[in-house]
Amino acid sequence: MPNLLIPCSGPGTRSVGYTKFHKALIRIGDSAVIDHIIDSFEDIEKIYITLGYEAGYIREYIQHSGRKNVEFVEIDNWNSSQIASFKQIPQHVFDEPIYYNACDNWSTQVRSVEHNTYYTCKPENDEYYDTSEWGVYSGISFIKDSKEYYDILQATDISRNDLLLLQQLDQIHSEPLEDWYDVGNVESYRSVKQDPSFSVLDKTHQEIYSVNGRIVKLFTNKPDIQPNSNYPHPQPIENTKYGLSYSRVEGKVNPVNGDFNKLLNNLQDTWRFSMHNNITCTDRTLWQDKTWERFDQIVQQFPEFSGTVQVNGKAIDCTRTVENIDWNLVSTGITGACHGDLVVDNVIVSEDQIHYIDHRPGVVTDIFYDICKFYHSLHLHNRNLEKYHLTQTDDGYIIKLSPSDDDELRLNAFHLSPVYCQNKRKIELGIGCIWLSMSPLNVDKQLNKFLFLSAIQQLKKYDTTDKK
Repeated sequence: MPNLLIPCSGPGTRSVGYTKFHKALIRIGDSAVIDHIIDSFEDIEKIYITLGYEAGYIREYIQHSGRKNVEFVEIDNWNSSQIASFKQIPQHVFDEPIYYNACDNWSTQVRSVEHNTYYTCKPENDEYYDTSEWGVYSGISFIKDSKEYYDILQATDISRNDLLLLQQLDQIHSEPLEDWYDVGNVESYRSVKQDPSFSVLDKTHQEIYSVNGRIVKLFTNKPDIQPNSNYPHPQPIENTKYGLSYSRVEGKVNPVNGDFNKLLNNLQDTWRFSMHNNITCTDRTLWQDKTWERFDQIVQQFPEFSGTVQVNGKAIDCTRTVENIDWNLVSTGITGACHGDLVVDNVIVSEDQIHYIDHRPGVVTDIFYDICKFYHSLHLHNRNLEKYHLTQTDDGYIIKLSPSDDDELRLNAFHLSPVYCQNKRKIELGIGCIWLSMSPLNVDKQLNKFLFLSAIQQLKKYDTTDKK
């Protein structure tokens, strides 16, 4: 069986601006690009991955993914030319026939061949790609005469363009690809992301992947997620410097109907216990300071939000609205065990257990932060993100969220719960603060605008300072 070489040592300068860690770890759907590459090949004996730029992220991701047939190849001078990096690959990598696949593209139609081959494709825009008489080179090849290729590689004075090396083999063929996905430049990346089968929500400082029966998460600043008995997390949790992983569990994510009622009852019991203890707390850092910090961040993105904006036909002074929040009411809560990021997308309801994921470690703080975060997620969650509407007019903004029938049922159930009935104004103000705090954090700038404007509208609705 042949081997597979994936070069991941280069910095990927053309992907600057949309790559969080490394372009091989760009998430498309539930998987990293490197997973799409590996899964596109069958009957591979061994996978060689070169490391250089952001090597720690690549190494840890492969570790978390559970792949065993991988050998890493360290490239010392990885910031030099493409071919100079290739020359540092040890000879034994080319002892057997080997597939080569650049780290930023893949195809699901790589057919097995018996001779030296490079695969061609037909991208919409060919300005970024190497071409030949047979078409555009995809960055995917099969090197049967690998020892000959190694000798050519060591002798060449070419600085880039591995296609030119391939064409020096005694016999070389071309094979067209029926499909081809590329994330190596911003235009092609956007094209792949627009594919509905690859629709995802981007977060600015983390990625979440599903691979080989595990959930893998990488962070630019990793939180220390630890087990919390009040919110049991799927086990085992494996922590590394840049990421963590745990077993994927079966169940209903973002539960509805009976599963949602089961979840709500479970949460009510947890909240009721804390309320019974009635240990009050005043946490202005969690509520007031954080809200103002995120207000400053969103104003940096959209300076007009510091002043008066029109939302759905009503003029709202944004700064004054935040100043008028009843901070005493919002910041005074009940101390208890908290999840820290309690949203319906972070809950898996199975037949025998409710699993909570992505919680913050050992959080004991104001339970109303959890309650308001949960309430927010009944309005806006991953399933209905495409249902928000934001239109900018000459006069201001029109915003709207179209809840589904399931959303309406869940909201009605929450509105009948004791915790909401007894603390309505506090929770409605709290959800406004939550939306404002979330507004600067997403890659999607339209979503950031929508969240902020929803927050300002909500906070203005419950502002009683100018009412007699």
